[in-house]
Amino acid sequence: MKLPKDFFIYCIFGAMATLVNMLSYELLYAKLGLPNTPAVALAWFMAVTFAFFTNKYIVFRERGKTNRHSIAAELLYFYALRAASGVLDIIIMFIAVDVMNWNHTLWKFISNIAMGICNYLAGRFFIFAKKS
Repeated sequence: MKLPKDFFIYCIFGAMATLVNMLSYELLYAKLGLPNTPAVALAWFMAVTFAFFTNKYIVFRERGKTNRHSIAAELLYFYALRAASGVLDIIIMFIAVDVMNWNHTLWKFISNIAMGICNYLAGRFFIFAKKS
């Protein structure tokens, strides 16, 4: 099975979005003392915002829609589809950190892998799907 070229580019920028997510979470949770769930949600928001712009302009090279209304609509759609992975992140982190008291950094990484798979599929087949 041959993977599309955008999958490899997505992996690079997905790793960067993961870094944004993990560093934001670490700052909010471990350094600033925000409770786990709000820290997860805010880190998710920051990473999704980063991911939208890198996915739109670099990974899937989508250039057609440039007016503010089109970009805003696409951004809302992007957030809506990514909301499922955000909920997955919150559930994983709540169980791992708040319930099981496991290592927050390790489980944030594991959660990001699960989210990355879901997010690639959503971006590839729904958000930035090439219309024929």
